[in-house]
Amino acid sequence: MTREDVVTYRDCVDAFGVGGAIANSPVIDFALDIVEIEGKPKAKRGKRSGVKQVWMTKSGEHVVLPLHEKSPKGAVPLLERYIENGKVVQDSWMQDARDRVIRNPLLCNSPAP
Repeated sequence: MTREDVVTYRDCVDAFGVGGAIANSPVIDFALDIVEIEGKPKAKRGKRSGVKQVWMTKSGEHVVLPLHEKSPKGAVPLLERYIENGKVVQDSWMQDARDRVIRNPLLCNSPAP
């Protein structure tokens, strides 16, 4: 996206994202994509449409499946809802996320405390 794009779209969008490749600080790897509009699966080209869940297997592998598909045996769901229908349904605390990563050696190269 160019500066001209920002000027063109600034009055009709709520926010612009800055990619991690140009950020000047440590980043948290996440993505936010539209996958459904009014109950109908939608996605931009190159993305998988429909609501999904990310599962972590006992070996640490991440498996992405449609939300209502059965999970791999023994896998743990990683995605949680924080906003539903435009309303916050659960608070998010960065320290809680950091603590979960530190406690799980499969998510972090650091040893568990």
